[in-house]
Amino acid sequence: MLMKQSLRDQDWKSLYSAVHKMIPSFAIMGISTDFENMAKKVQEYASTQQQADGIPNLVLQLENICNQACLELEVELNAIKNSNV
Repeated sequence: MLMKQSLRDQDWKSLYSAVHKMIPSFAIMGISTDFENMAKKVQEYASTQQQADGIPNLVLQLENICNQACLELEVELNAIKNSNV
């Protein structure tokens, strides 16, 4: 995921951009606002480049929730496909 790679590479502009693009999807997908708040903390870190404890953990949590959402979407898509057969 671009977000995780950007953190590893210390590419703050890419990290900010990757996280910024995720935030609207959280509301659309019904993902808890807790994750939106986590994303905003990561954005703040990326824009200020101030060392913040816990940012790598937040990135990991955001990656996990996105992966989970993708799996759930795949299950729903397959259910829709199978119901149309």
